[in-house]
Amino acid sequence: MRTQRQTLAETKAAYNHPTYAKMAFTMGCGVQGRGEGCHVYDETGRPFLALFDQYGNQSFGYSHERLVRALRDRLDTANLNSTKILFEEVQIRLSERLAQLTDGHLRYSYLANGGGESIDNALKLARAATGRPYFVTAADCFHGKTIATLSASRRPEHEAVYRPLMSEFRQVPFGDVAAIEAAVDEHTAAVLLEPVQAEGGVIVPSEEYLREVRRICTERGALLILDEMQTAFGRCGTFFAHQQFGVLPDLVCIGKAFGGGLLPISAVLGTAEVWTSLKRTPSTFGSSLGGNPLSCSVGLAAVELASEPEFLARVNARAEQIRQRLTRLPARFPELVRAHRGLGMMHGLEFHDEALGGLVLRLLIRHQVTSTYSLYNNSVLRVQPPMVIDEAGLDHGLDVLEQVLAEVEAHQRAGGATGVAAMSPQRLSVRLPFPADAVRELLGRRPRLLDPFSLHPEQEDCPPVEPEFAGTLGEDLVVWEDRYEAGPDGPSLSAGDCWMWTSLRRDFTVVPLGEAGCRVDIAVEWDAGTGGYEALLAGGISWFITTRAEQLAGEIDKYLAE
Repeated sequence: MRTQRQTLAETKAAYNHPTYAKMAFTMGCGVQGRGEGCHVYDETGRPFLALFDQYGNQSFGYSHERLVRALRDRLDTANLNSTKILFEEVQIRLSERLAQLTDGHLRYSYLANGGGESIDNALKLARAATGRPYFVTAADCFHGKTIATLSASRRPEHEAVYRPLMSEFRQVPFGDVAAIEAAVDEHTAAVLLEPVQAEGGVIVPSEEYLREVRRICTERGALLILDEMQTAFGRCGTFFAHQQFGVLPDLVCIGKAFGGGLLPISAVLGTAEVWTSLKRTPSTFGSSLGGNPLSCSVGLAAVELASEPEFLARVNARAEQIRQRLTRLPARFPELVRAHRGLGMMHGLEFHDEALGGLVLRLLIRHQVTSTYSLYNNSVLRVQPPMVIDEAGLDHGLDVLEQVLAEVEAHQRAGGATGVAAMSPQRLSVRLPFPADAVRELLGRRPRLLDPFSLHPEQEDCPPVEPEFAGTLGEDLVVWEDRYEAGPDGPSLSAGDCWMWTSLRRDFTVVPLGEAGCRVDIAVEWDAGTGGYEALLAGGISWFITTRAEQLAGEIDKYLAE
């Protein structure tokens, strides 16, 4: 009998995103239920505290009262749809309010849906305003997943799949002023940057960097575009992160928190000088549902909430709380944590490799705390909780994080495989104070007795093929087809190619040790079919194999006494 979460994972793998289905399932994620404040509940009613705000989308937590009220109030009016003909008051009022955020410097705005759409709009405006074709971006940037924004990031893995990407993007190292100096020339329309690189690993530039980029752009007639999708709405301590660095960009793109986690809405904000092209050729911009009354009502409420001095004061208090707690972790756990970086309530812990980061993520979920990794640096754990989290809730989340790090450190020091050593294949041995012949005979009758993946290891007389094998990854029942082969020194077990495993093989070899008894060598080799994310999953899988095998070895004596 498949669980609800397996049924949904299999369906997602079959019809939507196979890799993400496997990753979430292997990490132990359940089925999402209601969300309140900084907690979301699974199908069993267990609350999970968010140490990550879903890339900025849940910056105000789940179901924020003011944002939900704005949504309900708008629904009650029946004025929900965009005619694109009549004047739409809430859209116009929102545009006016956005201009006020920069005291009229970025006077104009254009509303859209997703972030990539608004980045594309910013690129169009920059080309039209300058008459130039090229853009300069930073290595490890993230600006979206359209063809233009993937071209801006110039990831080799994207280039291999979607080639040719657009060739008009030149990349330089983030934070390197000399590289910007060398790259920006008379052909550069704009420099496109994040004030803090989120998916690159939470990289905070020096205080001078953005000011120097601004100077270079001004001197050479290029525009400065700042992507504040993840950094705006107070995340870094001021409404816009660029206010922390004392710069005025020509264009700013916002989204994610803009919709309060409820509805899609994004915008590009720009100066009057940049906006002249939209006046000349208005038909080059359009968004069928962009700026609709429903989204704008929530967006206006989000702007008001994030603009309040009391809200920003609480953000800065929580930011200092995070900074004080995380700053000490590299010194406390030097074998695990390489570095800590952050600004405001946007922080990252960099581990020595991505398998360590993946193990920490899986153990956090076991302790009912959620977080994630940086997309382009999987070794970095994100600590970016909803900005509405209170002091006690944040302390609890950070306490759990430190508890998990202590667990991983103890496991590592006890000889358990972590980091790159946790990659497939895994080999471990268990010593048993029993004669080898007796253990071989027992494993012949009960081949799954030392199988970490068997939910019922005591099973007798396994068939060669078990279509509905009752497996486990430590959380609950998992069903897949499994096969059994008897061998002279022990059994071999393997999963059939299925939604979850490309391959999974477990070999057990009983080795005589004379009067000392015997040793069982266990070799586990797997491929979850997740490509570049195998290392991220390996830490948790290896932890599970080791701890489960040790548990089963400690129970084998009761079967030998039969």
